[in-house]
Amino acid sequence: MLKYSLAALGVAAAALTALPAAAQTRGATAQVSDWGRYVGAGVGDSDLDTALRVFGGAAINQTFGWEVQYYDFGSSSNRATTTEAWALGGSLVAQVPLIPNLSAFGKLGAYYVKDEVRSPFSSASDSNVELAVGIGVRYALTPVISVRAEFESIGGAGGDVISVGAQFRF
Repeated sequence: MLKYSLAALGVAAAALTALPAAAQTRGATAQVSDWGRYVGAGVGDSDLDTALRVFGGAAINQTFGWEVQYYDFGSSSNRATTTEAWALGGSLVAQVPLIPNLSAFGKLGAYYVKDEVRSPFSSASDSNVELAVGIGVRYALTPVISVRAEFESIGGAGGDVISVGAQFRF
């Protein structure tokens, strides 16, 4: 529960930090519907530990797009057992503009998830293709730079992830 509280605090801090920068960019209006091609990175909290991710995607039209991403869910140790997991996959993304510079989005995709459990006496790994669903918000600071906060549920050892990140349009 503490991890989720810290993640929520991080999202709030990122949003408050973005407000002064957004006020300076009013002359260069960033349109959330113009998401084009993009890459980004984020950090968050998974069921195991701190999760890191990199992603990239492109718009199909003003509402729909696609995204690929790699997640490193981190590792968790419990006495003599360590669990690590990662995922690689893609999603269909749909976005809805809420107000200028702010949009909400939803994701539906599939991920290849690999996890490994090690102890001093044995080791086991498992891999599956898992369904993933997610929701989030994106705030365009400039026409090129956006901040994102999202929740994504991916099956397997990594499970649920709350994250914040930056997105760069090119």
